[in-house]
Amino acid sequence: MAVTQTITLTKDGATFASATEAGDLFLSECESAQLTTIFTYNQDAITSGDMIESIALKPSNDGFVITRTWTDAKWAEAELKPAPIVGNGWSRSITIT
Repeated sequence: MAVTQTITLTKDGATFASATEAGDLFLSECESAQLTTIFTYNQDAITSGDMIESIALKPSNDGFVITRTWTDAKWAEAELKPAPIVGNGWSRSITIT
């Protein structure tokens, strides 16, 4: 059974025209070695077919939503990795189903 992870990232007081714009700002404002490690891990999971990812602008245009569907085996590995630190006016919520 696959695991779906939904991550909502919101920037206080911001308005974005696209998910790409929001994501680019998030990556620049929250840059860290930990975020780079997680990003690389996720890209490898996509390449290997162990995760499918979609990114969309929030309906309120103040952030973006990442939806990931993981294989059970890769999720067991992924959930052991610490979530990157979020700051600079960004907030994060995560749901797992």
